[in-house]
Order: sequence, then C-alpha cells, then structure tokens
Amino acid sequence: MKLNSTQLDEVIEEIKNRTKQPCYKITVDKTVTPDIFDSKFGGLPYWDLAKEYPTDSKGNKLLLLAQINFDKAHLDKPLPTKGMLQFFISSFEFDDCYGMDFDCQDNQDGFRVVYHKQIDTTVTKADIEKLSIPTDEYFPVDRELAVKITPDENYIGLDIVDDIFREIVIEKFGKEYYKDTDENVYEYLEDDGFDRLAKETSSDGHKLLGTPYFTQSDPRPYNERYTRYDTLLFQIDSDGGYNKDDKYHYEIIWGDCGVANFFINRKDLENCDFSKVLFNWDCC
Repeated sequence: MKLNSTQLDEVIEEIKNRTKQPCYKITVDKTVTPDIFDSKFGGLPYWDLAKEYPTDSKGNKLLLLAQINFDKAHLDKPLPTKGMLQFFISSFEFDDCYGMDFDCQDNQDGFRVVYHKQIDTTVTKADIEKLSIPTDEYFPVDRELAVKITPDENYIGLDIVDDIFREIVIEKFGKEYYKDTDENVYEYLEDDGFDRLAKETSSDGHKLLGTPYFTQSDPRPYNERYTRYDTLLFQIDSDGGYNKDDKYHYEIIWGDCGVANFFINRKDLENCDFSKVLFNWDCC
C-alpha cells in the first residue's frame, strides 16, 4: 500500500521533529579568493611556524583538505569559539586512500586534525611557501575554494531512515502498511514521493556537526572501539556544477562521487582535544 501525498507530508514532518540536529552548513563561495587565514577547502594552509608541519609516517608532507577560522566564523560551542581548525590528508601519490587506515581509522599517521588556539597573523604566504608543501593533481579538492558557514539543521538521512519511517507510518496509519519488516521505504512511496523524502531529510553536503551521510555505511557500529566517536565533527561531500561550456565539473570528488567524514568524542570536542579523531570516506 502506497502513502499518498498528504500522508507523506505527515511522515516527513514527524521524521524532522524526531531527528533534527543543529549543524553548520558549509557552502563554496566562488566570489572570494581566499588567503591563508580564511576558512576554505584545499589550497595553501595557514601554519604556525613554531610547530612541526604534519607529515605521514614516512615523512611525506600532508595536504590541506580544509580549515576553519573560528576568529572569523563566530560559531557556538561545542565547536571552538576562536583559533583555527585544520584537516590534513595524504597525497594520492603516497596513499590512494588519502590517509584513511581501514584497520585503524583513528590512526592519524596518514591524516591529521590540528587545532591552533591562537592564529599568528604575522605569518605570510611567502613563509608558508617556504615549507615546500607539495601539490597533487588527484587530490579530492581540485583547487582552493573559499567557503561560507551558516547555522542550519539536518535530519536522519535517507540512507538510515527505514526503521523510523516504518515506526511512524505504523503509528499514524496502522500495521497494514507494513506486512514485511524487511521492506524498505521505496516500497511504500511513488517515485516523486521517494524523491521528496530524500530531498527533505537529506544529511549529505558539507557541514560541521549534525547527522552524517554515507554512500556505503557507518563504520562505527562494526568496531566497538569506534563507538566513542559519537559526534560528527566535519563532513565534506563531492560537489560540482556546470561550467561556462555547460559541462558538469566536480570541484570536490571522493572516488566515485563519495563523501568524507571526521568523527570525534563529544567531550574531546568540548575540551578542544583533537588528538583522537576517526576519518572515514566511501563512495558508490
């Protein structure tokens, strides 16, 4: 039995009520050319010259995936309220998984999350260029991209919505809507209804905090040690658009249109302790 449009409206509203989580949406801003101090994806990072630049276990310099300047962004706790947070990953030249360790995903040998409590604004681009940070033509971010960060909320996401969808439908419309608990959402919606549910409950995109999105599956339930990583710290999705030649171009892409997530323990985040972070990315 398929849900009609009015019934689906009720279900979507209830899903949002039960699963909404605050987050900060991150969008690419093509109108701005970022400098080393700006929040951005890719490019030349800010770096505190008093610190040792991050490398992998073989001494290869890591590349900047993203950085968030909290002095400029003015975000609320549990995120830091000042300083700079950076995400570094391995070059494809040295690691075709960009530093993700399948056997130990919180092993920061191939990636690094770095927090600078204070930003030294006397550092110059020329200072950073002297560090001889390599470039990578196969990097997920194909060029330096400025970003905007805005308050938002997101929901459970279509990839894990089946159970709560089933629960709400039975509560509202009766058990006759579900004869087989193994059936998924798609069995009970017309194509346009399924598309609307996917769009309105989506957890994809770039963000800080909120509900994670996966093209495969969440790695945390499969390893008891990973259950401590209860908070999505940062998510960066594949992203692109049509260029002037009307051809679609991905400015950010993880494998075959995948997504990357960084997870942290809530208390560690509150304490600005980024020494233990789980890095995951997957694709179709």
